Amino acid sequence: MKNNIKTFTLFVRPDENSKQIANSIRLLNNCAMQALKETDNGDLIIAIGGDGTFIDSVTSTNFDKSKIYAGIHTGTLGFLQNLSATEIFTLIKYLSYEKEIPTRKVLVSSITVYLTNGKSLHYYSLNEVLVVGFNYSKISFAEYINGELLQNVSGNGIVIATNTGDTAYSMNSGGAIDFSNNYQLVCTLETPILNAAYERFITNPIICSQVSIIPKQPSKVSIIIDGITKKINPRHIKSIHVSMLDGSNYINKFELENYSKANIIRKKILGYDFFE
Repeated sequence: MKNNIKTFTLFVRPDENSKQIANSIRLLNNCAMQALKETDNGDLIIAIGGDGTFIDSVTSTNFDKSKIYAGIHTGTLGFLQNLSATEIFTLIKYLSYEKEIPTRKVLVSSITVYLTNGKSLHYYSLNEVLVVGFNYSKISFAEYINGELLQNVSGNGIVIATNTGDTAYSMNSGGAIDFSNNYQLVCTLETPILNAAYERFITNPIICSQVSIIPKQPSKVSIIIDGITKKINPRHIKSIHVSMLDGSNYINKFELENYSKANIIRKKILGYDFFE
């Protein structure tokens, strides 16, 4: 991606290590040949912390595709924060001296919530969407896949994960890991419950491009997007639609190395850097 960066913004987790790294970035930037200006709405967004800090930086800047997002890892696990503290100098070098900046398009899902009053709400998700019972109570809902009714389900809810979020909440709930790197969602039921002998539903993770959830009355529904519960009256939710069909929804993420999902899973989950 062409280097048009002139300003930057820091999102810093409130621990001493992250704060020290933020100060190091400011010092290195001031010494650079073409120093950037720190603002509240920069061309470059640098998140210092864990995945939560990165997601906060993207959400707070409204998934702005005109910006570049970089993550410096100071957490304990972290799938999104791909830079280490020792790579700060390399980051500053790219920003100050290189005409092109290595970036990767990270697709995000589009969410539309239709309300009983005829209005609708729109959101984006980098990781996952949870549709669950209010206060995690049981709900009943119909699940539509790519516009067609698949099944009726009773249980705690459903996890709808992007290709980015399938290794976090989705995997822990028994969801699949999607290596296709395309416009897909992984849908995983949360503790489905059989209420009668004639009820049947598929409990396997389902990979699709679009899923719609229609709660059955009098179900009260909560919608949690990237860990944040949306303040919507649970009685007013008519249906929830999550889609990856529109490839225009993405963020530009700074990557020093070619992205490898297998490499990240091997290091972060399995705990080794090489094949034995």
